[in-house]
Amino acid sequence: MLRFSGLFFQVLLAITFLVIPISRIFGAPTFQQVLSLGVPVWLIWVANVVELSGAVFLLLGLRIDLLTVIGAGLLASSMVGATLAHIRAGNLFAEVPWTLVILGFCLIVVLLHWPVIQGAWKSLSRS
Repeated sequence: MLRFSGLFFQVLLAITFLVIPISRIFGAPTFQQVLSLGVPVWLIWVANVVELSGAVFLLLGLRIDLLTVIGAGLLASSMVGATLAHIRAGNLFAEVPWTLVILGFCLIVVLLHWPVIQGAWKSLSRS
């Protein structure tokens, strides 16, 4: 059951972070919403690349567990940035809870793959 939960969060996050950046690239209203937060355009494009990369890593992680951890880490870092942007703009109760929920999902995926992280760390420390 725990394995299924991890896969569910992994696929849910991957789909979410494929759709959101692609919609921003094609001019969805979310692009204007992010601009209204005072985020520079270059940072929005960096976030798009980070989010798309994270989503692709999560999908590839269905076969290679370490890629899941990398993808979830990328998405978690994006959510930390999104949370800070919303706090800076004063959207404490409108958007911050959602970014924190998604950040929580990312951290759940990382924690469910903790043995993978430990194995990678041990193999790096042996080298």
